[in-house]
Amino acid sequence: MSESQSDRDTGEEQRRPRRTVRTWRVRRRFRHRERREARPWPDVHEDIAYLTRELGRWHPHTLTAHSRVFSWLLHEGRHPEILRLAEAEAAERTAEFGADDPGTLGCRSALAWRRRRVGDLDGAVAEARAVADDSARVLGPDHADTHRRRAYLARFLAENGEAAEGVRLLRVLYAESQAFGWQRKDETRSIRTALVTALELNGDLQEALDLLEEELEAERGTIYGIDENLGDYEMKRLQEWRTRLVAEVALQDWNRRRKHEQSKDTPGRQP
Repeated sequence: MSESQSDRDTGEEQRRPRRTVRTWRVRRRFRHRERREARPWPDVHEDIAYLTRELGRWHPHTLTAHSRVFSWLLHEGRHPEILRLAEAEAAERTAEFGADDPGTLGCRSALAWRRRRVGDLDGAVAEARAVADDSARVLGPDHADTHRRRAYLARFLAENGEAAEGVRLLRVLYAESQAFGWQRKDETRSIRTALVTALELNGDLQEALDLLEEELEAERGTIYGIDENLGDYEMKRLQEWRTRLVAEVALQDWNRRRKHEQSKDTPGRQP
């Protein structure tokens, strides 16, 4: 028996998100960059639940509210709660769209960063490795997102006591990204800064400093548009990083010279 036109119209109406004055008011509560102190967290989560019921879990307005909640939690340093919500979102996206959906891959990649933030580097490495492998299979090994996720894995490895392996992977990625030229310049810069971090962790301080000088030169030529203050912050961060590396290189060189001098004196000493 075929479905009547009226039945189809009724079904469409039931599936259509109900945008009302109240949903508009609730959405506006998420417009602030920081959570208002007068607004307790239970009320925030109730508003999220309301938008989910009325508009749907994956409606743009609901997603925007979720994103704002993550921002508020991050600002307040509530990292365990961020991880809990990130795990729930990854599970929900996987159930709804499948593990290979590009949005799910991005969500799982974010989850790896959340694990790193709470100090679970083993979990971050495992998550990042799985996402990098799936991204290469679904999007291709040369896709920009795949390169980015492989860089995340290499960085987590370096931070988790496997600096040499992180450096090895990032050197390969850096060369591959450079081969794409101008079209991958932002991705190449991101990989370069990750490589600087890994080199520093591995004790390759002079090479790290040389690469950081390249990044500083690139930053000097960056145009930020309307909000020029963004450039001021990034330049200051890179300059402070350079100052620290210069000091570390000088100390490393001094220790090497001292060790070399001691090794020359030792054979000639009499007991």
